[in-house]
Amino acid sequence: MYKRCKIVKLLKRHTCIGQLMLVTFLCCYTTVFSQTVKRPSIWVKPADKAIILNKIKTNSDINDYYKNFTKRVENDLKAYQNNKETYLKKLPWNYNDVKPSDFPPLHTYVSFDGKEREQQNTIMHYLQTAIDCGVLYFLTDDEQYAEYSGSVLFNISKGLLALPEPKENHNAGWLYTKDHLREAREIGAQLPIIYDFVYQYLNNNGKVYDLGQTAMVPYNFEDGQKIFRTYVDLALERGIINCNWPILESPSLVGNILALDDEQERNELLPYFLTINTKHQDALQKIANHYLEYNGDWPESINYSNGVNTFLTYLMTLLTKYDPSLHLGQKYPQILEALPKPYYMTYPNKEETILFGDGHRKYSPNYHAYETAYYLAKLEKQEQFVNIYGSLLNSNIAQGNYKRFQLGERSYGARFYNEPTKLLWFEPEIEGSVKDYPLPVTDELPFAGIVLQRNLSDNQNAEDDLMGFVGGGHYVHGHATGMFMELYGKGFVLGGKSGRTQYRTEIHENYYRLFASNNTVVVNGSSEGKGGWAGLEINTVEKIAVEPTPKTAAISPYNSFSITRFKDDKGEKTKALQERTLGIVRTSSKTGYYIDVFRSKSSLPNQYHDYIYHNIGESLRIDSGEKALPLFSDKNRFSNSRDKPWMNNKKAKHPGWHYFESIETSKPTSNNITATFTANKLNPAPIKMKAFILGAEDREYTSVLAPPTTEGPKPYKSAKTPTLVIRKKNEAWQNPFAVIYEPIKGNNGSIASVEEIKEDDIFKGFVVNSSLENKRIKQYIIIQDSKDTTFATSDKQIEFTGSYAVITLDEKENLSSVYVGEGSFLKFEDISIISNSGQSTSLFIDFKNTDLKVNTKHSITLKSNNSKAKIYN
Repeated sequence: MYKRCKIVKLLKRHTCIGQLMLVTFLCCYTTVFSQTVKRPSIWVKPADKAIILNKIKTNSDINDYYKNFTKRVENDLKAYQNNKETYLKKLPWNYNDVKPSDFPPLHTYVSFDGKEREQQNTIMHYLQTAIDCGVLYFLTDDEQYAEYSGSVLFNISKGLLALPEPKENHNAGWLYTKDHLREAREIGAQLPIIYDFVYQYLNNNGKVYDLGQTAMVPYNFEDGQKIFRTYVDLALERGIINCNWPILESPSLVGNILALDDEQERNELLPYFLTINTKHQDALQKIANHYLEYNGDWPESINYSNGVNTFLTYLMTLLTKYDPSLHLGQKYPQILEALPKPYYMTYPNKEETILFGDGHRKYSPNYHAYETAYYLAKLEKQEQFVNIYGSLLNSNIAQGNYKRFQLGERSYGARFYNEPTKLLWFEPEIEGSVKDYPLPVTDELPFAGIVLQRNLSDNQNAEDDLMGFVGGGHYVHGHATGMFMELYGKGFVLGGKSGRTQYRTEIHENYYRLFASNNTVVVNGSSEGKGGWAGLEINTVEKIAVEPTPKTAAISPYNSFSITRFKDDKGEKTKALQERTLGIVRTSSKTGYYIDVFRSKSSLPNQYHDYIYHNIGESLRIDSGEKALPLFSDKNRFSNSRDKPWMNNKKAKHPGWHYFESIETSKPTSNNITATFTANKLNPAPIKMKAFILGAEDREYTSVLAPPTTEGPKPYKSAKTPTLVIRKKNEAWQNPFAVIYEPIKGNNGSIASVEEIKEDDIFKGFVVNSSLENKRIKQYIIIQDSKDTTFATSDKQIEFTGSYAVITLDEKENLSSVYVGEGSFLKFEDISIISNSGQSTSLFIDFKNTDLKVNTKHSITLKSNNSKAKIYN
């Protein structure tokens, strides 16, 4: 019989309009609160038990997993049973100034290193073991598991309640007093799961060990409910919004709401995750709308967006299990669509992903999240996602990349649910075809201004694949990069973003987050970010043209290109407009090169522009013709940012190039230059990046050693990075920075020479001569700053209206192929190609055989002196 009592206040929280509201309920003096839910109810329901046991019985892999899962808790269970007091005393209790009659509080923490981290790991170890034992109690009804889990829950709860309630408004934790964001993941989210699994034991007068009394006692339900309410309050009242914080706190928020025993209270609070925003917590509805606003992406760097996608998939699955009528998978399919995004952004070696903002380079497939998404899709009967994730999983299984039902190494923290839900949720069999997942030739992340290109070799060797991207934008955890570039070659990201170091360190904030750590252009020595997140706001790089259109089939097997544009105007001394053309040209299954044309001009007088390119390796050699370009010590060249003020996360020393060392600069020269970067530790043969740089009046070339590329290949993570800086005084638009990059394995590349194409002393492109297996080819690459700009050589051999074209001649200088990335008219000798609409189109024509191969986006007419005009659609 339940006894009624007075109305008590439970929880203060914001409503959607920011007003404070008191939630009240009728409690009872006995040990339980009124509830209609039958526990467990968070990860599983009682009806799931028979299904899971049948999986274990009938599937040998799951059976083996279950045995290993059970075995992992045996040592803790035995230690607890042998001496409960000794076992529980290993938790980090604080006995200072504690009366003998009082229960000791747990230690509190503001540090997460050294001894403190060891103590935190002990707490997380006990919590993880208690969750695992809770799962085993659910499956076996063996009360030894329930007693262990209940005792850990009881004593940690008592240790928390002995602490003062958190008082700070921002990110106040209970155990981690200044970091609820971490505590929510490492402590707060685990407690309600334990409670949910052992509730039936506790409610049926099951005893737990009380370290304070050194005796077995009934569980105190009222204390447990205080714990859950406190963690709900911390999530709703102490965080920040419009970033990943609300999602990282939500496993704690949702779990603790669902652990509350009063049905009305649960029903009132759950909308604070689903639909109602507070000043300190974004709801799922708002979070899901962000994906729609940002073209299907979560707008942060990949490791953060991947975490957001993973947690949301977990939470949507959990809540769909709890209440199938929510249909969260059907309501927010954009989250399931975004989950594989890190894979779509990988480099051809499949071990690294593109780097931007505070991200990491290393790529690890998110198989647990894929399995969870597959399970959710089955629950929601979403065949589209059953097929996508089924094929992703089965393809990786077939390739030997993934083994299901393997017990992972013991780990603690945010992914506490991985192993238990593997047992509880994963389907015994996966439906889905085994197939290769070819990555698109071009793709994009609009919120980060990123446009990427790939060209995979037909020999299926990742060493011979090509990939690069241009990007830059402002978002949480974004960097002030300008319009930056990365280049891949011979199996590695050779020309990459420098990476990151520990947050809040001087070099992280004043180098790794700023222009100088990127392959970009600095204007007047003053390019910077200003305002926004951490004072690093820059304009977002704008896509002007790209072929092929992202995620569509390529027009040409050998070519792709993009044009992007950027305003560098956050600094008062820049006022610049920039445009960057990045192209990929494949010349054989093993060879190819990148085209980088960077235009930059400022509206200010006395302008100058510095083109920066970092490449991993030991050395950089700069040559003019057949000789090394003389360089002279130039210690103060990049010192103007050294003495600027710095305020943590607010003001930085832009552009950050005072970290450059071993600075040596040439005298002004207008000669063509060749720069060779060499890395000897990646392969028995040296891996090189050779840069062919077109000359222009009064260019100055500087060799520096930049800080380490911390997200680069292992041999170079702590080594200084060879870096080239090219300075152009006056504008760099009509005669931009124009570079051909060729990745090389060994000592000899395929490019023999690079020449400039000009018209009226204005840059119009390159002539690239290559030697391929003793055969020579010549390529004319025409690059203009607008699709409506026209060009003609003096002999009228070539005429072009458009922004990008590649004309390839064979060893006999016969026309081999033509690629137009964006253009409306092209003439080469006696052959003319005309867009029938007069509008720009993209096209590729292979002339090697008499039976021409034509691929065009829009209708064109091909004319020749030797044949009739022909229309191709």
